[in-house]
Amino acid sequence: MKNTTAKGARFERDILHFLNGKGFSCMRAPSSGNWLSPVDVVAIKRGSVLAIECKNHSKKPKLNQKSMQKFREWCDRAGATGLLAWQVPGTGSGASWKFLRLEDAENNRYEDENWFDIQVFMKVFCV
Repeated sequence: MKNTTAKGARFERDILHFLNGKGFSCMRAPSSGNWLSPVDVVAIKRGSVLAIECKNHSKKPKLNQKSMQKFREWCDRAGATGLLAWQVPGTGSGASWKFLRLEDAENNRYEDENWFDIQVFMKVFCV
């Protein structure tokens, strides 16, 4: 396994464990990125479905048009809220995570003010 692939898988597992600890039923989709499963993590809590694409890049990630379209279609079929999760490099896990709504990515709104941190994530999704 390449180092970048291992880093990405580790971040996915960190997100998975975090959400499980917050009462979500979750799963990692190891075939993520293909036509069948364009998301990395699926988390469900009392009927609320989160679909998360995880990125562990040195720079702020952006989804390409094809990936975004597959992600949107998957979320629409599942009734899921789509989120892009990014582990900010060099700061460890948890507090260094940033999240972007799929709607913002679709509208090319990748500016810093549209990314939210783990505290906001917990207030919105972990109630």
